[in-house]
Amino acid sequence: MIRVLRSLGVAGAVAAVTAPAGAQLFAVSASPPRFELTADPGQTVRSVVELENAADIAAVYSVATADWTLAADGGVAFSEALTPGSCRSWVALEARSIRVPPRSRYRFRFEVTPPAGTPPAECRFAVLFAGTEQSVKPTHGSAVSVVGQIGVITYAEVGAVAPQVDVINNDVAKIAGVLTPVLTVHNAGTAHGRLSGLLRGVDANGVRRIFTPSPLPILPGETRTLSLDLDETPAGGTRTQLNADRPEAPAKPMGEVRPAAIAFPLTIKGTLRDGARAFSFTGTFSP
Repeated sequence: MIRVLRSLGVAGAVAAVTAPAGAQLFAVSASPPRFELTADPGQTVRSVVELENAADIAAVYSVATADWTLAADGGVAFSEALTPGSCRSWVALEARSIRVPPRSRYRFRFEVTPPAGTPPAECRFAVLFAGTEQSVKPTHGSAVSVVGQIGVITYAEVGAVAPQVDVINNDVAKIAGVLTPVLTVHNAGTAHGRLSGLLRGVDANGVRRIFTPSPLPILPGETRTLSLDLDETPAGGTRTQLNADRPEAPAKPMGEVRPAAIAFPLTIKGTLRDGARAFSFTGTFSP
C-alpha cells in the first residue's frame, strides 16, 4: 500500500490522488490551513476546520491525531505513535470517522484542554484525515493500493511563551540549481517563530532587489537554514525594480522578463520581524 501524505500547515492547502482515467479518488482541501491557538491551563479551546470534498463521489475519512517533525526542506513526517513530551492527550476529536458527500463541505470540530497546573509550553500536533484504501492501476504495471492523507497542523500556546529567533550566520546555498542567499537562525524561545520582512539587496553589478525570508516555522531550540527569496512579482503580475536607497520612489516596470542572475557578493539589509519583535539585519553574501 502506498500512503500519500500532505501537510496543510506547511506545504499547501489541497491534497489529491487521481486515477489514470482522471477520476479523483481523494481530493480534499481544508480551511484554515493551520491553527495557532492560545489557552490557559484547565481551559478548553474549541476550533473548527472546514473540509471540502472536491471529488465526484462521497468520501469517508478516518480522523486521528499525530505528532510531527519538520525536515530541513520543509517536509513533514507524521507519527501516530506518541512521542516523548506529546500533548495529544489534551486533544478531543468530534469523531473518528466522517462522511462527506460529493462536492460538499464538512465543518469538523476539535478541542484542546491543557490540564490544570500545566507549566508554560507550546503544544504541537496534527489532525490527520485519511481516505479509504483505493486500488489504482497505472498505465504500465500492476495495480497498487493508495491511501490519501492530509494533516492540519496546530500550535497551542499555554501560558506565557514566546519565540526568540536570531540570525547566527548568513551564506549562499544552491537551491533548485540556483545560488540563493540563506540565513541560519536559532530559536532560543519557548514557542515557534517565523521570520518576516522586506529586505533590500544590491549585488556586485549594482542591481537592486527585494528579498523576503522563507516562512518556514522555527521550533523552540531549533537551528534552521532559511532561504531569502526574491520578491519579484507584486499584485498585477508585473515585475518591478525597487530603489533600495529611495524607498519612496515609484517602482519601475521591468516587464515580463526573468531577472538577471545575482552577481555576488550581494549586500542585504533591512528589518526582520518575529511576531511582535523586530530587529535590524545587514549581511554580505558570497559563495
